[in-house]
Amino acid sequence: MLAQLGIRGPSDEDLIPATSSNQHGHFESKTLTRVDNQLLHILGGTWSAPPSLEPGWEWGREITAVQGSAHQAFHSTFPARPMVWKDPRNCIVLPFWRSVLAPPFAAVFVYRDGLEVAHSLQARDHLTLTHGLALWERYLRSACAGLDGVPTFVAEYGRLLEDPVSTCRSLVGFLSDVGIDVDRARARTAVDSLDAGLRHRGTPSHEQAGITANQRDLLALMHPLAGPHHPWRSPDLGREAPWVEDFLSLRRDYEVLNRQIRSSRAMRLVETWWKVRGIRRSSPAGDGGDA
Repeated sequence: MLAQLGIRGPSDEDLIPATSSNQHGHFESKTLTRVDNQLLHILGGTWSAPPSLEPGWEWGREITAVQGSAHQAFHSTFPARPMVWKDPRNCIVLPFWRSVLAPPFAAVFVYRDGLEVAHSLQARDHLTLTHGLALWERYLRSACAGLDGVPTFVAEYGRLLEDPVSTCRSLVGFLSDVGIDVDRARARTAVDSLDAGLRHRGTPSHEQAGITANQRDLLALMHPLAGPHHPWRSPDLGREAPWVEDFLSLRRDYEVLNRQIRSSRAMRLVETWWKVRGIRRSSPAGDGGDA
């Protein structure tokens, strides 16, 4: 919708292509997604197993070592402003980008019902509902903390699709307030670009999905915050449920072990290939070894 309002996004060549789960496209940059994945890897995690981070993590030695390359990647992707960049990983790594990029910048923070997120991840990535709910809580809390002090427009995903006209009108007003003029004549096109039919996963009952009371409270705290904030001040969300880090920590261990197993298998394949090649080279003429 922001791109339809005339704000520059990534180039067509740099866009992650559409998939069966996102028929209209992801609107995400290949280049900057690679950078965010690299950051998460340095921090010992992935998008599906994000680390628990202490304030100030963005100034660690390994992280600051990639500031220059990240700055270059960003400006090669977005040589001029205003621009719009979407990547859910920024919920986790936004403090890094705030240390790299010069203001001014603003945020459009779209949050979604945790059960919808969990069911969507289950359908797309075959993650368990428990895993999806753990990710939802980690991403939501991290985003709230990382945005502190940034002019922010908060939109609830379901409300955005149910009433895109008023959301778009409020969003255009917010953008004007932060100094970003958009083509208001394109507002109808922007609204029409939203397809509520692609909202594949509705919200089952909380009891059936096993959402915790703390997560219900977390969602309830977010609802009154919809709209513009100049700037955003992170609300008191309480402490993250201990089981979230327990689950994600186990997932990180699993992913590390899985990578090691794949790497070991790949090395054995390479070694076998070289041995076979060596046998063929040493085969005597007439045996067909080099045929």
